[in-house]
Amino acid sequence: MRYVVFLAAMAAQAAMAAPGADARAPTLAEQRSFEQFMQRTAPGAPVPPLRIERGHDGRKWIASASSDAPPVRLVLPLCRVTRTRYAQQADDSWSADSSQHVWIHHTTSCGTPPATMVELRAPLPEIDMLRLIQAQGELLQRARLLMAGNTSCAPTRSRNFQLRALGRSPDGMFLLAYESDIGSKVDVTVRPSRAELTAWNVNCP
Repeated sequence: MRYVVFLAAMAAQAAMAAPGADARAPTLAEQRSFEQFMQRTAPGAPVPPLRIERGHDGRKWIASASSDAPPVRLVLPLCRVTRTRYAQQADDSWSADSSQHVWIHHTTSCGTPPATMVELRAPLPEIDMLRLIQAQGELLQRARLLMAGNTSCAPTRSRNFQLRALGRSPDGMFLLAYESDIGSKVDVTVRPSRAELTAWNVNCP
């Protein structure tokens, strides 16, 4: 009986240690290919860890990596970082795409970029970035009232949302892009009026 219990415990530990079905370690060929790409495009730069995950179709493996430049202090207490994402293409070549991200940090050093940092999808004045991030919780609550009257938004209006990006709408207003805990998205158009920010419209793509 003790032997059976021992085997069950060992099996449970092995299952916990094994990588998930949606991820695996890179092959030697994948690792070498990525290192050669980094040597050509950014010689001398550290090679970021390579991730191999299944695509949305559940069949194809996708190789990717990301690296961050040193964070930059903007208007207090705002920080910004440039993140570069690398992805292997269908022909086994590699592409690099950079994006800007901001977050609030109340100490002198910006430290390590948090998982909750916000992508900057359009150039915005630093003070406006700060105001929008600080007011985003209240703006989201006001936007839930607008979501109730929108057919595509109403089913998820009570979900937990996380701010993912700042930008501008086609009409030039501020835009807050949120993602819910189930992956649904809502874009909130924000109208500035002197010192006030008003949730003006919502769209759930």
